[in-house]
Parts: sequence; C-alpha cells; structure tokens
Amino acid sequence: MISKKVLQVFLIPSVVLISFASAYAGLPKVVVLGTGGTIQSKGDTRMTRYDYRAGRFDISEIIDLIPQVKKIAELEAEQFTNIGSPSMTPDIWKSLAERINETALRSDVSGFVLTHGTNTLEETAYFLHLTVQTDKPVVIVGAQRPSTSISADGPMNFYNAVQVAASPEARDKGVLICMNQQINSAREGTKTSAYKVEAFQSRDLGLLGVVDPDGVHFLRAPVRRHTYLSEFDVSDISSFPRIDVVPSFADAAGDLITFLASAGAEGIVLAGHGAGGASPAQGEAFKTATSNGVIAIACSRTGSGRVIESSRMLEYGLIAGDNLLPHKARILLMLAIASGKSERSELIRIFDQY
Repeated sequence: MISKKVLQVFLIPSVVLISFASAYAGLPKVVVLGTGGTIQSKGDTRMTRYDYRAGRFDISEIIDLIPQVKKIAELEAEQFTNIGSPSMTPDIWKSLAERINETALRSDVSGFVLTHGTNTLEETAYFLHLTVQTDKPVVIVGAQRPSTSISADGPMNFYNAVQVAASPEARDKGVLICMNQQINSAREGTKTSAYKVEAFQSRDLGLLGVVDPDGVHFLRAPVRRHTYLSEFDVSDISSFPRIDVVPSFADAAGDLITFLASAGAEGIVLAGHGAGGASPAQGEAFKTATSNGVIAIACSRTGSGRVIESSRMLEYGLIAGDNLLPHKARILLMLAIASGKSERSELIRIFDQY
C-alpha cells in the first residue's frame, strides 16, 4: 500500500511520479529513480539470499518499508524501469542521464537517488558520472540481499543514500556509490565481492567518505573531470558504437580480437595482464585491427594501478587506459567515439582528463 502521506500522483507517458510529503517542513527534496535489482527484490523465504528474481518490489513499496527516511528528506519517487542490472543498456543509461539532467534544472530538487542491481551498478554510475550535467548529488545504491532476507542490507543502504543525496557536502563530487555506510566515486568504485555486504571498494585510492551515526562525512574529493565539467552531451548522441572487452592470459590467442574487429567492433579494450600487457598473438592481432581503424585501449586486469604508454603498446597500436578498469574504459571510449572524438591524440587527452 502507498503511504497515506502521499500528496499527489503525476502521470506522464509510461511513468508514475509519486511525491511523498514529509511530516517536517523545509526538508531537502530528493528525487528517487527506481531501476530494479536486488534492493527491489523478494525472496521465496527469509533465508533466500540468491536465486531470486530482481525487481519484484515497486520503488514506492521500498520507501514505505523505511518510513524514517521521510524525516530527513521529501521524496519524489519514480519507477523508471524495473530490471536486473545485466539487462542495462547504453540506451537506458542515456534515458536516465536525460531524465536527471531535465529534473536537475528544478530549483526545488536537492539531489537524486537511483536504486540499481549491483552486478553492473558501477557501469551505470560511471556513464552518469560522465554525462549528468549538474553539480547536485546523484547517488546510486544497491543491496547484496533481497529486502525480504534476514539482515537485509537494502533498507539501511537506501536510508544512507538519501542522507548523502540531501547533504550539501555531496555537491560537486560527481556520481556517488553508497553502500554499507561507505561512499565511493563512480570512477573508482567497483564490486569486489559476490555475496558480502561490503561489496564495493575503491582499491587504488580508497573511499570518498562515510555515513556514520552522526551524519555524512567526506574525506576526499574527485579531481578528474565529471558531470557538469564533462564534455559529453547525451542529447547530441543518437547511437552508441560497439565496444568489446578482451582478457589477456598466458598464451592467449588473437582470434577473438580478429573476430570482434570483423564483427563490427569500433573499439576493443584489453584487460591486460600486469600493466596492460598482451600475449604475442594478441599483439599481432591488435596490430592488424588498429591498422584497419579499430581503436584499442590497454587496461590492467589486476584492478589496481595505472597503465602507461610503452614502446610495445605503440607497436600494437594500443592507447593507455590509465587506472580505469576495463569495463569503465569501455564506457569512456564509447562516449568519445559517439561524440565524434576518435583521433588518437584526442583519445589520449580524454583518458588523461577523465
């Protein structure tokens, strides 16, 4: 049941917006966009912690489970989509960015919270980090356990995410990931555990801040370009190029690279061993692919450390991906090509600035 504190329902095509009036006047307004995932899931029993179906709760039901949240912010909720995170696509990311950009123009909105499945949460977060044109907080939150599970983590994660979105201290910090009382940047934050509730970390640089019992506290701020400082405008993008990710390992063949290039990939990101290394066979395949116009980025499969340009990379036609994880380098390359920036010098600049 929707709370009796609901003031009004706004109907727009295929979307229902629900405004939750708080018992306290003058609170910041936070727009909540539900996209599904474990945080909006129900298990068959209270012991069900995997093998459940994502997105069986509506976002209004999640908010009703946590009435305390209405004491810290006025919430306006929308079930934007309700899917498992592996079903996310660049077109959905674009629609989310457009919705946030449009809504952020409203003077009454202080920040945003997006619920999301954790498996690809960091990819959605990084896309928005590069395309949302506002300094207002955009906080993405998920859960490792369904809301019906014993010791479910979703309710507290959601409460903390609203705290962050409502905090003036969270402005100008780009898109944030908030789980397990920790705040990570969308650029560095990544899922590091399949089942533990402390699922997200920023391995190289550490978290940005924490949500403790006495409130939201930031310890550092991102310095790379993001959100309103980004050059990427999704309103100018009509389609996205195919970008694939290829792992390297001992004695890896180059056949997959050759196949992807022939199948229409405009870019390939190497999840290389060590500091972005490729096997000899992969190197030869990259030489051929890049000479035929495919753009190739070298990242590390280690999850930590920078990849810098080397003579071997130049020989293979690879561009260094800095310390971006391979799946995030894919997103940056995708946006760069979609925005008409595919010259090598331009891409080197972009991977240096973002």
